[in-house]
Amino acid sequence: MQNGKTISIIIPNYNGEEELRQVYKSIDNQSYKGYNVILVDNGSTDSSVTFTENNYPEYKIIRLEKNYGFAKAVNEGLRFAISEIKPEFILLLNNDIELTDTFLQDGINTFEKVKEASFIAVKMLNYFNRGMIDDAGDVIMGFGGSPYARGHGEKDEGQYDKPEFIFGACAGAAFYKTKLFEECGVFDEDFFAYYEDIDLSFRFQLAGCKCYYNPEIVCYHKRGETVKQFKGWQTYYAEKNLISLRIKNYPLTLYLKYFPFFTLVRIKRFIIFILRHPSDVIISALKGYFKGLSEIPKAVSKRRNIQRNRKVSSGYISETFYKR
Repeated sequence: MQNGKTISIIIPNYNGEEELRQVYKSIDNQSYKGYNVILVDNGSTDSSVTFTENNYPEYKIIRLEKNYGFAKAVNEGLRFAISEIKPEFILLLNNDIELTDTFLQDGINTFEKVKEASFIAVKMLNYFNRGMIDDAGDVIMGFGGSPYARGHGEKDEGQYDKPEFIFGACAGAAFYKTKLFEECGVFDEDFFAYYEDIDLSFRFQLAGCKCYYNPEIVCYHKRGETVKQFKGWQTYYAEKNLISLRIKNYPLTLYLKYFPFFTLVRIKRFIIFILRHPSDVIISALKGYFKGLSEIPKAVSKRRNIQRNRKVSSGYISETFYKR
């Protein structure tokens, strides 16, 4: 352990043996050694667990009996880390990530340098085309209130090389102070996957906890490797979760302000589905949307507790939204 700091690295996994080989290798190569690894396996049918047991016996493996999705898997890892390991920091990591060798050390250094940072967003580049941005921090767009992976699909020309406070972090590779989860809670397991990290970032912002984007912390992401196994999954959960995300988190004045935009953007989105996508995508979108509507009472119930514990003003939240 270096500098007395400990990082628990939590990796959710489903049938990702080939991806795990790569992410484990990049963890091995870290200059900072004060870490432990927790693999949470979502009922894989490949050799993910066996490979880990045989080659990395020091890693903790939490076995779930079926695929519960990203949110529950990560929560199981968080609960174990918080109760049994008590690390100072948490790194959430997708299995389809490759880290640069100084990734962990850069995260530690950022927390030490930027005292106000409660969690850290990193610069994620496309694994296959490393001059292309995958995610430069998660944002809520200032006009229309839509969640967005900043820079996704853009050529990296230094346009996101400014270190700054930002709305949130992509949980595919993000650092958190452990006390953040102890004080503000963990992921909403009803989200299963998609927008669960935006939802969490929103809750942290409402609690007055700040996210800092450091472009010098770099990793490479094979976006969508797990979801390829599930046709229509992304569309379904994105449509479903967006409804709950907004109802739970937006202060009332902001929700009323943006509601007309929410409606117009949703209409536009479904028109695009109809004009540009096959029928199975349209069906997945509709199923997700109506499932989201059916969960409104549950979202309203969660909202009460979230808004009751809000520590910042609507104006503060509005200022965290992204204005290009």
